[in-house]
Amino acid sequence: MMERAVFAKGIGLLQMVFESFRLDGQTTELWYRLLGDLPTVAFEKAVLKIVMTHEKPPTIAAIRKAATEESDESLSAEEAWTKVIDDVHKRGIYDEPIYEDPKLEKAKRAISWRELCDMTPDSRRVVRAQFMRIYDSICEREKLKAITGAKDEVNHALLQRLFGGMLPGKR
Repeated sequence: MMERAVFAKGIGLLQMVFESFRLDGQTTELWYRLLGDLPTVAFEKAVLKIVMTHEKPPTIAAIRKAATEESDESLSAEEAWTKVIDDVHKRGIYDEPIYEDPKLEKAKRAISWRELCDMTPDSRRVVRAQFMRIYDSICEREKLKAITGAKDEVNHALLQRLFGGMLPGKR
């Protein structure tokens, strides 16, 4: 959670640059509640980006979007494809890698390692296009979650039923 002092400094900068941008007490508190979950560095970079690129005062959505763009370190779809194909050639069908990047792992699993390894020269373009479309879709979903502040909720009741009272990692 971002500290109030960092938030106040960012809002102060926006008020200095955009003369018509003014927040009263209640509005400032609302903005802090809606932006306070952003990482400090992402918020600071977003404010600077907005100051340098916008002609009108920002909205909460504009700040969240800029912060998400500033903190996004995702591979491009082409880079993700290249990484997976390099591993297909290096490792083969019996040595499937598990990627630390969850987006890359989801895209690889959506196609399946076997399908990636069994590509023919004729099917390669189709599989590549499918992989890139899937990867882009996963990235867009993650960006939307980051912009809206949505969290992945764990369904504890379902886990309780599946594991019969013993949740993974608990004794």
